[in-house]
Amino acid sequence: MEEAIKMDALTELRSLMGDSLNEVLQTFIDYVPGQIDELTRAIHSGNPENVFNLAHKLKSSSSSIGAMGLAHVAEKIELIGRAGSTEGTAELLEELKGLYAGAEPVLLEELNK
Repeated sequence: MEEAIKMDALTELRSLMGDSLNEVLQTFIDYVPGQIDELTRAIHSGNPENVFNLAHKLKSSSSSIGAMGLAHVAEKIELIGRAGSTEGTAELLEELKGLYAGAEPVLLEELNK
């Protein structure tokens, strides 16, 4: 399993954004569980277009805060959806959920700095 958060990227963001990073991180923490739930529904309903769109959004928001593990898995799911399939996405979804579970405490700790 990949590293959930690239700490050097998060540190660099903190140095560039200062306290305004907190708003970005809080938005991410508030947003991602719902996105994962929507992605789960899209995968289970066999809707590749929704899988593609949701995974793309998740990839973008994850990479913007240094959650590269999440971004890479979301990209794998995105590519499957783009190809018009959902095959293999359920396993990747479980990996994505595990990465988010690892990322969330790190992000919450960063918020409390």
